[in-house]
Amino acid sequence: MIQDARLASVYEETRLIAVYEASRAKEHRAAGQLLRPRHSLPHSAYIKLVDDLRSIRKDCNDKMLAVRVHQNKMAVK
Repeated sequence: MIQDARLASVYEETRLIAVYEASRAKEHRAAGQLLRPRHSLPHSAYIKLVDDLRSIRKDCNDKMLAVRVHQNKMAVK
C-alpha cells in the first residue's frame, strides 16, 4: 500500500516535470523569436510577441511552482 502511494507520487512528479519542460521549450521558442525577429516585423507584431512571451513565462513559472509544491509535500511525508 505504501509502495503504491510512493509510485503514484513519483508518477505525478514525473508528469509535472514533463509538463514544465514542454512549457519551458515553448518559452525558449518565444524568446528566440524576439532575439531574432524578421527584418520586416512591424512594431505591433513585436509588441504582441513580447506580450506572448510574458504570458508564456508566467505559465512556465506556475508549472515550476507546481513541481516545487509537490516535491515539498513529498518531503514532509
